Amino acid sequence: MKAADLFERIDIYELKITDSPFGDTKRQWKKKYSTRARVNYSSGNRTVENDEIFFMVDREFIMRHYVPIVDTDIIVWKDEKWRVLTIDHNRQYKDIIVRTTKIMDEDVDLSDQEPTPEPTPDPSNPNNDDISDGNS
Repeated sequence: MKAADLFERIDIYELKITDSPFGDTKRQWKKKYSTRARVNYSSGNRTVENDEIFFMVDREFIMRHYVPIVDTDIIVWKDEKWRVLTIDHNRQYKDIIVRTTKIMDEDVDLSDQEPTPEPTPDPSNPNNDDISDGNS
């Protein structure tokens, strides 16, 4: 596999299901891996369901053989989400060919990521003033 062909940045997300103490489950997508891949157009068609027009688009993501991806993961490429259909290991060229389809519905919400924690205020400095030594 030539590294020069891998010029598209992709992120791989995995589904984490957690149980709360009250018994309900929470589905959360966590970023698993970030890598580069070659993206090929696979197929596309137009379908009509319930008087709505859908454009089904499939892509192939070709990446290095060591990328940890399974068929329950999703790929985010150019702010679009892609569901993994098949994963083929090409041992001759040491790469993985992942066939995907575009996720049209909004059942995958990546905005539920854990936010970065806010810095806690210092109790000895309630106004959060910058304390300097007075030499500046």
